[in-house]
Amino acid sequence: MKDSICLIVEQGAPFKEGDFIPLKRNSMMIAGRKGTNWNPDLCFNNLFVSRKQFAIYQKNHQYYIKDLNSKHGTFLNQKRLKANEVTLLNVSDEISLGNDLIRLSVASISDETSDIGPLIHGVVERLTKQELYIDSIKREFNWQGETFKFSDKEFKCIEFLLQKKDQFVSKEELIQCVWPERIMDVSNEEINSIIYRIRKKTQNVVGIENIRGKGFILSFIGEKMSISL
Repeated sequence: MKDSICLIVEQGAPFKEGDFIPLKRNSMMIAGRKGTNWNPDLCFNNLFVSRKQFAIYQKNHQYYIKDLNSKHGTFLNQKRLKANEVTLLNVSDEISLGNDLIRLSVASISDETSDIGPLIHGVVERLTKQELYIDSIKREFNWQGETFKFSDKEFKCIEFLLQKKDQFVSKEELIQCVWPERIMDVSNEEINSIIYRIRKKTQNVVGIENIRGKGFILSFIGEKMSISL
């Protein structure tokens, strides 16, 4: 991999869905709890996660995962890893543990902008012309009978991007719209996290292109749709 990678939390307390876990060290240890002489880099609140669960290593710009002989196992793409066996990690791989109560996905992340790699997989069928309804009160939009719900910040973000559909939106403009209360204190991780959650909720309907280091462009997948706000 030319870029670094990060883990994105799909599920797993104490983290929230969409949280980023950058892999900034050459090795990172993941566990369920700390020990007297054991202080892991990352802990999950789950009784099914061992005190020493798994580790991720970086070598020659490649990332590897190794289960540390955990009791309930570490699963990579639904396949249990053999204890202490080093396995190559790839972007879009899925890691699960704790009886599937903890799920992580692997994404690419550039050093400059924390740019996330493609999140839409497989063949997307061509969409026919439809009308997209935006409900600002309920913080949702409806397309083809399917309703997409958002948190307050997520809705502010996608509503602004929809209003600027097919146009470039700078990171500064997005921050002013979504985080007006703290314009100078918003990290790239926060921006990328909210974009990730919106992408995941709206995959196969809208696409958000990350213009490296500058901003975003939202467009519909398939043919253009009209929008009712």
